[in-house]
Amino acid sequence: MQPGNYRVDLVGMQNLIDKAVDFEKRLEDRLSDIRKQVTNLHIDWTGQAAQTHQQASAEWVTGATEMHTALGELRKALDHARSAYHNAGETNHGMWPQ
Repeated sequence: MQPGNYRVDLVGMQNLIDKAVDFEKRLEDRLSDIRKQVTNLHIDWTGQAAQTHQQASAEWVTGATEMHTALGELRKALDHARSAYHNAGETNHGMWPQ
């Protein structure tokens, strides 16, 4: 491909966006399940080991939540880019006689 000559795969970008949405949903569901399991585990579990486990679980959930947020921001940026490329293509197409 020559410099300044490039194509954008809008379908591929949309497929990636769709996969990101699906992954975000699965991650949300998994985090919810983990929180429930840890809560249920600590109904009967007490002591220093239980406290340490709760702290470690909280740190893990915080990290996973940060990752989820970052993935959401990345997906939004990709969606914005796909829309911008699509709109630019439509504008360019409209500028040339049919």
